[in-house]
Amino acid sequence: MTFDEKLNELISEVEVPDELSPQNIAMMLKAQNAQSKMESEHRNIKSVPSIAAQRRTIIMRTAAATAACAVFAAGMIMFTQQDNDPAQIEEQIDYAAVSPENYNDLRDIYRGILLDGTENTDETTTTTVTDTTESPISDAEPEPKETLTDLTSHDFSGIDDPRVSEADIVKTDGTNIYCITDNKLIIISLETMEVVSEIENKLNPPVELYIDGNTLILVSKETEEVQIVGAQDNSTEISQTAADVPASGADSYSQSDDTDAYSDNAGSSVNGDDKAVSEKTCRTNVVVDLYDISNKTSPEHITNYKQNGSYTSSRIVDGILYVVTAYSDYRTAPLGNDSDLDSYVPAYYIDGEKKFVAAGDITVPANANSTDYTVLSAIDCDAASPVITVKAVLGSSRNVYCSADTLYIVGTGKSAEGSDYSIITSFGLSDSQGMTYKASGSVAGRVIGQNSMNEHNGMFRIAASVADENGASSSVYVLDDTLKVVNSAGQLLPGVNVSSVRFENNYASVYTDGSKPAMVLDLSNTPIMQTQSMAGTANYLCSFSEDRLLGFGRSADGSALALTMYNAENGLAASSVNFAEGLKDADSKAVADRRGILIDKEKSLIGVPVYSHNEFGTKNQYYLFAYGEEGFKEMGVIEYMDIDDSMIFERAAIEGDTLYIIGGTRIISVQLSDLKVIGSVEF
Repeated sequence: MTFDEKLNELISEVEVPDELSPQNIAMMLKAQNAQSKMESEHRNIKSVPSIAAQRRTIIMRTAAATAACAVFAAGMIMFTQQDNDPAQIEEQIDYAAVSPENYNDLRDIYRGILLDGTENTDETTTTTVTDTTESPISDAEPEPKETLTDLTSHDFSGIDDPRVSEADIVKTDGTNIYCITDNKLIIISLETMEVVSEIENKLNPPVELYIDGNTLILVSKETEEVQIVGAQDNSTEISQTAADVPASGADSYSQSDDTDAYSDNAGSSVNGDDKAVSEKTCRTNVVVDLYDISNKTSPEHITNYKQNGSYTSSRIVDGILYVVTAYSDYRTAPLGNDSDLDSYVPAYYIDGEKKFVAAGDITVPANANSTDYTVLSAIDCDAASPVITVKAVLGSSRNVYCSADTLYIVGTGKSAEGSDYSIITSFGLSDSQGMTYKASGSVAGRVIGQNSMNEHNGMFRIAASVADENGASSSVYVLDDTLKVVNSAGQLLPGVNVSSVRFENNYASVYTDGSKPAMVLDLSNTPIMQTQSMAGTANYLCSFSEDRLLGFGRSADGSALALTMYNAENGLAASSVNFAEGLKDADSKAVADRRGILIDKEKSLIGVPVYSHNEFGTKNQYYLFAYGEEGFKEMGVIEYMDIDDSMIFERAAIEGDTLYIIGGTRIISVQLSDLKVIGSVEF
């Protein structure tokens, strides 16, 4: 035996603690390096000492911005053909987390971001249609409809608070099931399994719903054609009249729909041949309709609310509905001093009356480098006449997380050295005070998608992709309620594309392009360490009890679906079960959407929908498991054979001693005692 072989044998006999394993030593070194690098970068982020000072700076720079804007008068395309460079502005315009005093200040900030040349436009894509006539476009292809998968991809794992309710396509109130299917809402009596009533809106079909007492809330998406402001010639830019400008000190600005700046004939320009040219695009709005369902057979419409932007997420917390949208305007010409509000202020509508978000309700975080907005609304659904408040964050879009007490908005900024940062703005949520600004912070890198954020025990966790001289890697941060970083792990999986990081309790699962995590981190350690437990975790974790986490995904060899129960304290597997074995290409709607998993904590029951295809059509199955001290126990399988995939099981609910399974346009009621089907309805 050689000396090296003998040495390896001796080393292998020594028991090394997990925290001293090579992986975790490397993790500690990387975390320290990432933290010191982040602190160094933060020192290069310019800040403004006070809101008042920031506002004075904005006003003082207005003249310089206006002068630079004159160069842009022929449009952004012409600007790029000249030798004028935004760097002519002596220094980068910085923005503290301020709220402008008026729309003029907001316009100067907005224009400054454009002139600074750092606007980030890769998060949103605008498709335009050019028409050489003045008539409305009749053959324009509408924006593709968001599918259920699109709308539910914004996963808020970890929410296990009775005060918080999330939207879904199926809800029950104990006596009725409310189901969105075939672009309409169906109310079905659990007692008779008959359709009680329907609500249909062909223009704005519902995509998600809430039930809050006797209030039904339908969330829909609206797509409208709009005129691009200044599409051809800035000289024809729509201007405000004296009557349009809100009075001094006004909180918001209103205008009726028939004066919308984005009407079909607005903003037309004339080219060299005196031929009218108009350019149009599609703008997305989110629509919320409230109904009084005291009488289930005849729901009564209460309020219609609409706000600019594509649907990001929503939540009900203590009777207040919070709706979040990502909004970008559609102008191509630079802002002038007389630009209309539609050019740089998001709008909302209450029962058809158009309003603009008040300047004082718009927050501008430090180093914002995008003219995108995140629009936030709070709707008091319990009020006799719904009270609606609206706020917005400039320079942020799409990345949002909402807990019971705090709403987090994450945008993108740049340091003085040009490094990307995730800018975090938090708002406190209160039924008495509504939405109030809470704190601002930042972490190095760009947030890794909508799913890579979470709050646990008052700590906000976020994962970001970081690029430096060594290439791309990923980092995980833990921030306190002031948005100060208190723990981190950096330079994870260098050179590997991380698609998402899912948080649950004290753990973070880091996913690449596979269905299983590339690594699992234990966030309870400082610094964060990699854990060797939870190795079988697949798509995601769900909270099952105070000391148990449920994992769902595929078995190790991929031949079956699998449930695994973990100890929430140490991450060790307590029990697991494989099922749907032998079924060719067996799959589940719950793989992509965690809401497809049924967890009844009171009865300790778990339900999973499964479907597969064979020569006879589609086999729809619903597996029901009980979990106890001895682990998982399969209670039974409900099975249907269908000729196509239109009835695939998606959701289930338990009311009393009955299990209700929903798929397509069919609901099946099953007796829990023996799993016998006792009724069904198709609609």
